[in-house]
Amino acid sequence: MTAREKLEGTELPRIVVPPPGPRSRNAARRLRRREGAAIWGAEQSPIVWSRGRGAVVLDLDGNRYLDLTAGFGVLSLGHAAPEVARAVSAQSRKLTQGLGDLMPHETREKLVRRLVSLGGPLDRALLASTGAEAVELALKTAHLATGRRRVVAFTGAYHGQSYGALAVTDDPGLGRPFAAQIPDLAVRVPYPYAYRCPLARGCGGRCDLRCLDAVKETVDRELHGSDPPGAILVEPIQGRSGCVMPPPEFLPGLRAFARERGLLLILDEVMTGGGRTGPFWEWQRHGEDAAPDLLVAGKGIGGGVAIAAVLGRAKIMEAWRKHILPSGEAPHSSTFYGHPIACAGALKALDRLAAPETRAHVERVGAKFAAGLRAVQERSRVVGEVRAAGLMAAVELVRDRESREPAPDRTGRAVAALLQQGVLAYPGGVHDNVICFTPPLTITEEQIEFAVSVMERVLQSC
Repeated sequence: MTAREKLEGTELPRIVVPPPGPRSRNAARRLRRREGAAIWGAEQSPIVWSRGRGAVVLDLDGNRYLDLTAGFGVLSLGHAAPEVARAVSAQSRKLTQGLGDLMPHETREKLVRRLVSLGGPLDRALLASTGAEAVELALKTAHLATGRRRVVAFTGAYHGQSYGALAVTDDPGLGRPFAAQIPDLAVRVPYPYAYRCPLARGCGGRCDLRCLDAVKETVDRELHGSDPPGAILVEPIQGRSGCVMPPPEFLPGLRAFARERGLLLILDEVMTGGGRTGPFWEWQRHGEDAAPDLLVAGKGIGGGVAIAAVLGRAKIMEAWRKHILPSGEAPHSSTFYGHPIACAGALKALDRLAAPETRAHVERVGAKFAAGLRAVQERSRVVGEVRAAGLMAAVELVRDRESREPAPDRTGRAVAALLQQGVLAYPGGVHDNVICFTPPLTITEEQIEFAVSVMERVLQSC
């Protein structure tokens, strides 16, 4: 069959040429000659995607893959989601650009209202194009509302790679080349990572809520300093660090502490939001006791289009009104603010993402995926831990279970071997030893079963 074959999005992989095939290698070689080297993290040639549908991707050589990445979680409804494609196509024939903060368009107004309807106590919204931009917009909002510039941020955190986002991200490799330019914004505190608890010695090898105690101690000390923080920024589940999940009491406890100390709580749900973990927002799993003051959303809420947002409580978001310029111009905007095509695609995606049947599917298929991965763990000597919430999952690989020593080389081989078997996953983790999965929320049970079976075969040889 050729690369023009009809795709339903429910197919299983089919490898016709060992990847990367000659067409992918040639395209990658041409791209490497002309694209800035910053984009290329490795010398080996990647496969080059041609097109996709649902949970399926074709490369230029006609190989068919099962995509367990969804473009880092962006393609929540799968590749070329029909409802998103129709909305984008219709909007492109109607209006393709707005006028930033000066003149809104009707689709932007509809999208903002729809987002707010899903926000619970968060009844205001500002739009952005990327998660990193939305993080910086949340940082700006917190500063305007509190008058304080610094933010409490966590070990293992990932919030993006623009300058403001890098300041609160905890990845030395990403920030090191630009250290002289990155502002000193973060008050760094430990994130609960039970498998590799940073405070294991102090809590008898158990994570529990010792990390929350450490947060309180550090923040209370900083609050008495000359440059106190005004907000706490946290991922309810850390994504890039490998689906690191805190104990269920952590987020409500952090919420209560922030309120007691007069700090804003900002949740970065760029990865977890839009139904990825089951509930539409991960904080909703814990009830109103975990509701934030500001919430950052992106990736999956657009179903494939480039859109992000900050949702917030009215009193906090109104702080912007005090800083409108004399000319009437907003102090934050961009040329593509509320881009009509992105708004149209996101508006349609949200309808399906918020539907009860979508949550039921995520919870059912996610439970099957988690159970399958844990069965693999029981039979494998190299799987240290499996972590999963809805259709966000990770497998942490180690030298052996007793020492828990990270095995990044083994992880690299496993991801490469999965590719050869037609399954796309990506590495992550603070030690680069985690295989991460963020498949489309539309993935089928048959596709999940196939992925688990391939994982078991691959790990037997790693």
